[in-house]
Amino acid sequence: MINTMERQYFIPTVFFTLFFVVDPLGLIPVFVSLLSKHHPHEKRAIIIKATIISIAISLFFIVFGKYLLVFLGISPGTFLVAGGILLFLIAMEMLLGKPSKLNMQDLADADKNLADANNIAVFPLAIPLLCGPGNIAALLMFSSHAWGNAVLTIILATISSAVFLIAMAVMFLSSRFEKWMGQTGIAIIERLIGLILSAMSVQFIVNGLKTMRVLSE
Repeated sequence: MINTMERQYFIPTVFFTLFFVVDPLGLIPVFVSLLSKHHPHEKRAIIIKATIISIAISLFFIVFGKYLLVFLGISPGTFLVAGGILLFLIAMEMLLGKPSKLNMQDLADADKNLADANNIAVFPLAIPLLCGPGNIAALLMFSSHAWGNAVLTIILATISSAVFLIAMAVMFLSSRFEKWMGQTGIAIIERLIGLILSAMSVQFIVNGLKTMRVLSE
């Protein structure tokens, strides 16, 4: 956050927050389950379309997020606290091994539509797996504090797109990753990510309280 953290920390903070929230490594089993029944050319089209949709949604919130907050009368500090709480809940679910991005009923509903690649690309891959509430909340937090600074806004958009491109690569290689890492390895990584994200989310809450002048600097 531009007014509460050093500028040199903006890039790594944005990258790791967005990467941890998207959590492509933790979603490998879901990717495998959703994509394994498709032919290679269908799988390629699904992955690319889901990535494009996710990038488009993220860019929308980066560009227009500030307007949305202003329209709703939400201050950046307030949203920092709310976003931090949401990210903390996501982190706790990672630590407990109970990801909420996609439950079994959602997966079952998606399986019914496996013949329609467009359905899979939009739901559940793009929304909510790649670009879910946590990701949107993080983008709104960062974009509200980068508002008025074209360079930082471009950096935010670039990092967000890069994270989705990394997720795209993971989707393409999901079967191999699952064989290399195994269920145990994926579970360990997800819990480590949850631990780090929990600490970052608490810092967002503290930053928000400082912005609101509830806490002193």
